[in-house]
Amino acid sequence: MNTYQKRSVYISIIVLAFFLALSLITHQWGFFLWSLLPVFIVLMTVFSSKINKGSGNN
Repeated sequence: MNTYQKRSVYISIIVLAFFLALSLITHQWGFFLWSLLPVFIVLMTVFSSKINKGSGNN
């Protein structure tokens, strides 16, 4: 993993932990559940860009 991928993973973990804590405090699980999809999309975008660069299809 390059530095941008590592940074994206760390930020995603922090965001998920924040929304998990917010959901635990407020007892409204919608905060955490609605944060899962955007974080998943960001991570898939970060890791798919590495695959495209490696195959030479720019």
